[in-house]
This record gives sequence, structure tokens and C-alpha cells, in this order.
Amino acid sequence: MNYLKLVFLVLFVIPSVVVGQKVVNSNFLGNWANSGTGAWEYGFYEDGAVACSDFWKYKRVEFGKKRMEVVLENGNQTIALKIKQGKNGNIFIARDGAKAEEFRPCNGKNFVAWVGVDTVSFSRPLVITDTVTIRGYIRNLDKVTHPALRGYTFTCSYNGLLGEDGGEIVAPIDSSGRFTLHFTVSAPQRVILEWGRMWKNIIVEPGETVLLYADASDWKTVPNVSKEEMINGKKDVLFMGKNARFHQEYTCFPYPLWMRDMYELREIARSDMEFLRLAEADYLKSVACFDSICGKYPNFSKRCREAIENEWKYYFAATLMQNRFNLGRRQRFEPEYMEYVNAHFSVNEPLCYFITQRYSTFLRDYTGYVDHQKFRYIEGMGMAYIPDDRFYEALRRLKEGGRFEELTTEDIATCENINRKILDLSRQQIADTNAFQAVIAGNSMLYGKLNAYRSIPEVREQEEVITREYELLLYDTLVSDLLLKELCYAQLFMTGMEYDHKPLLPGMMKLADARISNPILNRKVKETSAVYQKIASKKLAYEASLIDVGQFSHISDADSLWQALIEPYRGNVILLDFWGSWCEPCKNMLALMGDIEKVFENEKVVFMYFAYSSPEEAWKNVIKEFDLTGKNIVHYNLPPLQQQMIIEKMRVRGYPTYKIIDKAGNVTSRVLEYPLRPQSVINEIKAELERE
Repeated sequence: MNYLKLVFLVLFVIPSVVVGQKVVNSNFLGNWANSGTGAWEYGFYEDGAVACSDFWKYKRVEFGKKRMEVVLENGNQTIALKIKQGKNGNIFIARDGAKAEEFRPCNGKNFVAWVGVDTVSFSRPLVITDTVTIRGYIRNLDKVTHPALRGYTFTCSYNGLLGEDGGEIVAPIDSSGRFTLHFTVSAPQRVILEWGRMWKNIIVEPGETVLLYADASDWKTVPNVSKEEMINGKKDVLFMGKNARFHQEYTCFPYPLWMRDMYELREIARSDMEFLRLAEADYLKSVACFDSICGKYPNFSKRCREAIENEWKYYFAATLMQNRFNLGRRQRFEPEYMEYVNAHFSVNEPLCYFITQRYSTFLRDYTGYVDHQKFRYIEGMGMAYIPDDRFYEALRRLKEGGRFEELTTEDIATCENINRKILDLSRQQIADTNAFQAVIAGNSMLYGKLNAYRSIPEVREQEEVITREYELLLYDTLVSDLLLKELCYAQLFMTGMEYDHKPLLPGMMKLADARISNPILNRKVKETSAVYQKIASKKLAYEASLIDVGQFSHISDADSLWQALIEPYRGNVILLDFWGSWCEPCKNMLALMGDIEKVFENEKVVFMYFAYSSPEEAWKNVIKEFDLTGKNIVHYNLPPLQQQMIIEKMRVRGYPTYKIIDKAGNVTSRVLEYPLRPQSVINEIKAELERE
């Protein structure tokens, strides 16, 4: 009898103590939110726990009837927890000897409002640069069976600070479903988190640490579910960290798939105002959805309201301004259209630049629309702009600085006046050469003498600086917020470098320093300039690829020119690429060509590139950047008139354009469309090589 009592005590009274235990009491497994705040603070799983935005191991587990004591370990840190069951499935947790708090089970599928009011504002942008850390735990990853979902990687992508290509960080997910990644930001930054067939948009701030929980059981694919269900269907996703409330609230909103884009609306709208009203109806539907959710959960945080309201508002605004690309020769919207835009939206919302996806698009297209008013339709040319000549202003500044003492101020003024009259005749589309000769009469030698200064590098540099000053005036006029204005300035310098594909020269760098006082933006511009300086300093691996086009200068008809260009390469299959140094899609495709060229480096294949409207320096720098030289590579940068002859002969309608020439020099019917798929290009070239 005594023996049986002893056995009973051992089995049912003495608590269990297990060191390195992997399985905790099943009553305590899962995620737990603080009942007093609504914050997810703990997660207990079979092989570990999460707390304080980090992963923890079970160092010691002791459990008995309706209770458990756990020591969690992370490196040199430990957390001691005393846990006991409460009523209605809740539990009480006391941490490191503190008073116990009540916790309830939490599931990200069903949104539960947080307790209390959150009036925290977003941090000030572009004050500091700091690291963001995202840790994650994907539960039930081992149960995923669909091949498309077994990539076991987590991707975080975000736009560049100044609209340039942003970053994409891919972190491997380990066998237990955990991952960690780091990246730096200088402002509240909208990022896209992707894993499997799930994705979430969140807004992170410099220095923030986010812990993400997701259940892989929720991963769904089309056609098993609809696109709507795949995107907006309920999923068990939770966030931990100082901004967890904002992240949880922000990600609970369904994405407004009913908001049509510019392409969809232009197919049905018959006027500017009908386009506006259709877009407005979509936006108001989103507002009604937002108001309905806010009515149900009135304690939404200030940041959540601000982010959602502006995200949808400036999606609408960007759609309205993108409609400018449908104007054609009309050039201007109906007056009521821009009156509506000016009354409802602002180009002075710096925070929206960072926390919304489309504000920068709206700002770009709004300022672009205003700037485009200096263009006008010219028959046979389309929309064209004949700018004022900055050459004489450049001469005047350089003379004031002590250069060109041989020139008088009166000579510069005389030639500037002549040039202004010539530009006026050009804008009026006057074709009579006598009219131009009459303007120059009596001053032809002086006019020719000064024009010779156009080729001097320091004059060209000064012209570029003056032109950029006039471009900056657009933002001085439209944008009053200093931070947003400097963002626009920096973006203009960045896009200018990308367009010209060269670094900032000293005069332009001095202008950038004078206009951009924010150290983060200023540094970004200088870092980009350094990248282009490095490209410009590279040596061409095979200079013979760049053909001296002076040998063709005597040819004045398209057919003869074309034959002269391809004659040395007859007997080869030729891939033609018509591109421009200013053309972003062209350069995106050039980045792919190197690997394609290597496939055929020992074959009778020639890659022939025709640059269009590309200054020589920019042309060479693009070739250097992508290492596009070799024995089977040919580059032509013809004079403008000859460029146009070839463009018209080959019926080039846009850039980039690709064609395949057979061994006899004939244009084939093989189609290579943008965007290029490398394997398709390889297959088409091989097929032409094998053709008899």
C-alpha cells in the first residue's frame, strides 16, 4: 500500500523537470497577446519561442498541473517565465519575478482592436540613417507540399530613396522556418515582404526591429483560389516590436483591387472629365471601405489612418496625372480637370513621398505636366521644344570670371540677339533660307567666330550648369516645402546623370552643393557621381568594336549606307539592336546581352548596335558599363542625318528595337520583342544559323 502511494506521488504530484525540452505543455503552445494592450508578446512552439522581437531556446522547462515554468535563452540572455492557466482559454505570465499579466490567444487572421489610443507620429525623414532588422518565423513550413511554394526564401524589396532602382534582399529560411535580414533606411520606408504566395506591405523606420510570424498553412495559389482570395484572404500573420500595433493595423486593410489604372480608364473615358469621374468613383469606394472599418475599430492608430488615407488618395492623384500621356497634340487638360487636381492634392507633402507608393509618381507627373507646357505640336515632328540657347550666357559668365579677354561684351550681345531671332524663325517653322541670311547679314564673320567657342569643354560645361539652373526653377516655383524641394533637386541631378551616363563635372557638383543642404541627399548624389566616374575611367576591352564612322561621311543615300555598314559582316548572322544612351529599357536589355554574346563567341554571329541620339561620351560609357565589346561585336554612332536614314530604312518605331539579318544581308521575319528573354534570343539566332 505504501509502495502504491509512493508511485502515485511520483507520477501525479511531483512536477516534471526537463532540460533542453523541445515540447512544452500543449495548453500553452501558440501565440499570446497581452489582454491589457492587445500586443503580441509571446509565442511558444515545439522547438523554441519568440519574445522581445527575437528567437529564444528552451533552456529549462518545468510543468505541472495547469502551470509551467520556463527559462528562455538567447546567447548570454535569459528570461524566466511563470505561466499558469486562467479562464476562457487565457493564461497568466509573470516575467522575471514581476507581477503576472493576463494573455489571450491571438491569431492574425481575425483582427482584434488594440486597447487605448495611439497618437505616435512618423519619425522625421532624412535626419538619420540606421539599420532595420526583420526577423521571422514561418510555422508549419515542413507541411507545404506545392512545388511552387517550396522556395524557402523570404524577400524584402523597397524603392530607392530618389526613385532609382531600390533594393531587394533575399534571406534563406532555415529548416525550422526562421530567417533574419538587415538593410538601411533614412526615412519611413514602405517595404514589400514576400514569402511563398503571401505578401504584406509595411512601413519601417530607421533603427527598427520587426519580428514577423506567419503560418505556411495559409499559402494558397491560383487556380486553387481566386486572385482576390490570394491577396486579401485571411492569413495568420502577426508582428512584434515597438511599431507592432501600426504594422498589424496597416496590414489588416484589404488592397483596393477595384481601383482601375490609367490604361483601363482611358479605354472607356471619352473626355478628361469622364476619366476623372470614373477614377473618383473608384477612390470614393475605397474611402467608404476605409470609413466602414474605422467605424468598427475607432481606436486605429494615428499612423495607420495617415498611411492608408494618403496611400489611396495619392493612388487616385497619380492616376489623374498619368492621364497626361493620353493628351497627344492637345497638350493641356480641360480647365476643370486641373482645377480639381489643384483643389484636392498638394505637391508639398514630404511625408507622403516616403509612406505611400504613388506620391512620387504624382509629383513627377504633375511637375512634368507643368514643364511640358513649353512644348508645342509641330507638324511632322510631334510635340517639340526648342529651348533658349544658353551658350551666350555661358560666354558672358566665363568672361566675367576672367576668361576670353579677346571677346567684348558688345560682341556677345550682338551675336546673342542674332541667335534669338534665328530661334524665333525656327519656332515659326520658317523654311525660307533668305530670312535667316537677312538676320545674320553684316555680322556673319563675328557670328562664326563666336560659334567656334561652342566646342570648348569649359563652355559646354558652363552651358550645362545654366541649363540645370533653369530646370531647378520649376521646383522653386511649384514646391515650397524645403525637404521636398531638395528631394526634387537631388532626383533631377540623379536622373540627369543616368540620362547622360556621366559623372557631375566640377561646375555641376558646385551647383548641387549649393542647392542640396540635406547631408543624406547630398551624399547620395555624390555617391552616384562616383559610380559614373568609375565607369568613365574604365578602359574599353576591345576598342575595335567601336567603328570610326568618318569613313562613311561621303554616303548620302540610305541604301548605299546600309550596304556599306553590313558589307564587312556578310556570311554572318547579325543581331541588330537599335538603342539610345537615354533609353532606360534599352539599357536594361543591354545588361542581358553579355551572356547571350558569350554563347556565340565562336560562331559566325555578329552583334551590331546602332545608337540613336546619343552623345559620344554617354555612348561610350554605356558600352563600358556593360562590357559590350569583343571580336563579334560592332557599335555604330552615326551622325544625326545618317542615323535618321538608317532608322527610316529599317522602320524603327521605338526603342529598343531588334532585328535579325541573315548571312546574305537580308532582314529576316524573326521577331524579337521587348522585353527580351535571353533563351528566346539564343533560340532565334541558332535557328537562323542552322537555316540553309
